[in-house]
Amino acid sequence: MSDSPVGDTLPPLPSEPSHIGHLLENALDHTEAAGTPAEGRPRGVVGLETGFETLDWLIGGMEPGTLTVVASRPSIGRTTFLSDIARHNAIRDSRPVLVFTFEESTEAFIMRVLSAEARVARHHLRGGLMNDDDWTRLAKSVPVVASSPLFIQAPGRADMRQVTDMAQDLFEEHDIELIIVDGIQDVRPSKRSDLREREVGDIVRDLKTLARELNIPVLASSHLNRAAEKRWGNRPELDDLRESGAITFAADTIILLHRDDAYELDTPRAGLADLFVAKNRQGPKGTVVVAFQGHYGRFVHISQEDLESVDPKASDSAMGDWLKDMFQKAPPAQ
Repeated sequence: MSDSPVGDTLPPLPSEPSHIGHLLENALDHTEAAGTPAEGRPRGVVGLETGFETLDWLIGGMEPGTLTVVASRPSIGRTTFLSDIARHNAIRDSRPVLVFTFEESTEAFIMRVLSAEARVARHHLRGGLMNDDDWTRLAKSVPVVASSPLFIQAPGRADMRQVTDMAQDLFEEHDIELIIVDGIQDVRPSKRSDLREREVGDIVRDLKTLARELNIPVLASSHLNRAAEKRWGNRPELDDLRESGAITFAADTIILLHRDDAYELDTPRAGLADLFVAKNRQGPKGTVVVAFQGHYGRFVHISQEDLESVDPKASDSAMGDWLKDMFQKAPPAQ
């Protein structure tokens, strides 16, 4: 196994600090690249795409060396959202992705991916209810999914050192470009503590260290406490993060996931989900609305026109003026 960044031994510092004049060239190259994207990438997106166009415009994609945390209450779609991002990068863009799922088994995660990719209802897959159309769509999707560079690990339990060692080994062997950890609170710390918040803090800082040392983005999920359910509209806030202090400080981007129809079945916003970008180290905060297709177990991008027709109030309140302007002026992908 490779040496782990998690532990008491720190890597040596550079021999001397870099002068700003030497650093400016890289910074300006970054700015130029953001304005002249590569083929197939929208302007303003400099990191890996999430697959949700508006969200990518808001956060600039998931940049190398950063930690993004997605949090929600149970049964809102946290694991589904992470699997959507995994599918987009591994299946659509053929980028090697490593997923640690502590929330469910490997089989359950694969079923989730197949259902979303083939557009076959999950209860059909698991319950023996497949019809001819389902089998046809599944047959087309299986070879595509099977050939994708998606690596899945679903340990019953693991500590942060084991997660780090495996991530480093896969990175060296398969050039992993994105690491996803579904369940921050389910990872054990390398060193136990009497304070749970301190343990979670160590795990989050180690994930950030892993992202920076491998220079790839790390995406992780976290639970929210019950405070949101006592608030009008059940809207989550940053302080609702369980063991919130350490996560809030370490994460570069924090996305709070919310669905009205998880609390009120006959809500006029049924089928819509809100992505509250509550922290964005490199840009503004904001809200992105996406569609939720629960029967397929996936979220999908919803266009501005469709959003206005379904929920005009959400369209007006979700985006700042600068983002609305991007909808009008951003050139299409090459």
